[in-house]
Amino acid sequence: MMTSRGAVPLSFVHERYLGRPSCPKCGDLLMAPESSEYTRVGGIRHMWSCDRCDYDFETLIESLTC
Repeated sequence: MMTSRGAVPLSFVHERYLGRPSCPKCGDLLMAPESSEYTRVGGIRHMWSCDRCDYDFETLIESLTC
């Protein structure tokens, strides 16, 4: 008997392991942020723009303090 393995959407794999998000509006995988900046507390803010639907959004990577 063959068991079925669950398929993981390609966009999830990229988000999880490569840090590239999909557009929250249309789902298109984004290649690189339009710009990035460091925050005062050591995080990184990325500004994204989707080429397919022109949706703009930001992601924030917060720094871990020990």
